[in-house]
Amino acid sequence: MTFIHGCNYPWSTDGTTIFYGLDFGANVWGSHLGVSTRRGAIARDLGDLASLGFTAVRWFVFCDGRSGIVYDEGGLPAGLDPHFFPDMDAALEIAREAGVRIAVVLLDHRWMFEGVRDTIADPATGALLETRLPQGRAGVLATEGGRDALVERVFVPLVRRYGRSGERADLAGSVLAYELMNEPDFVIDEWELDVSPHVARPLPFDAVAELVASLSDVVHEHSTAFTTLGCARLRNLWAWDDEALGLDMLQVHSYPDVRHPERDADVFGMAAADLGVRRPVILGEFPANAPEQHPPDASPPSTTLEEYLEFAVANGYAGAWPWSYSGTDAYGRLPVEPLRRFAVRHPDVVHPAAHFAFPRPT
Repeated sequence: MTFIHGCNYPWSTDGTTIFYGLDFGANVWGSHLGVSTRRGAIARDLGDLASLGFTAVRWFVFCDGRSGIVYDEGGLPAGLDPHFFPDMDAALEIAREAGVRIAVVLLDHRWMFEGVRDTIADPATGALLETRLPQGRAGVLATEGGRDALVERVFVPLVRRYGRSGERADLAGSVLAYELMNEPDFVIDEWELDVSPHVARPLPFDAVAELVASLSDVVHEHSTAFTTLGCARLRNLWAWDDEALGLDMLQVHSYPDVRHPERDADVFGMAAADLGVRRPVILGEFPANAPEQHPPDASPPSTTLEEYLEFAVANGYAGAWPWSYSGTDAYGRLPVEPLRRFAVRHPDVVHPAAHFAFPRPT
């Protein structure tokens, strides 16, 4: 099994504006701040990620539904907005130039939150732009019609465009994977311990599983990419291993807290073969520098980035993707020196650019 040396690049930032959900398409504030408008900055980011040794980046696309999708009068997806494909084309072209591949995360679990309460600073004017999405997008996934519209009018055109016979088949090799939702654990009705208090209408597991299976079918029919899912809790990983879901790889995310061990098991020290699933497993998120950077109300173990990476390689994981390059939350940005040492020790799994940035000792 090939080890995929990836990193979470969940959204871009210019150091002032956090472009969560704004990288692809026009947004609900009436502006367009997508990748195609900031191509040079994104190219610098992906070039830097390559020089750090990463061969893949995990990038959120629609997030909570604030950008990229046109909705009908009933609030259901009617299609992709005119800016979406220029932004995605640009992202994949930049990735191809940098020699990295994108794991496309379609939705964030915040899609199911009661409403978007954020404000953003318009990069052009500095003005604070207030939300126009008070009810959120939960209604889309709450009905069979909404789920069907999302698949047929959003997911299918996206996957087809970058598929084997699509309009931009030349970019197919830059798409590593498609992921339905980041951390769906927080929106599933049967998992009461994990449901977020911001989710007023949790989804039945069967509804989410149906969406996962539909996306897998679309990807496998049209694309060379694989399918995956970012599971927030190790105790729920087994549920995504069902053959009917069609997932090629699983992800488990790990943010252990020594003061609250009941929240979830610490994956560190557990071999992939001991997780009780048949599919390859990626350690899809973990703190990049927890001993130095973490939320004030969290008490993570002292496990370092270097220890996580070496553990994953030695214990059969398909990858270990630190959170995060963007560094826009309390976990901060990843440290460089551990990546240098990893590149020197594992030249066969890192990006070739790392050999120039981090040459082997002579």
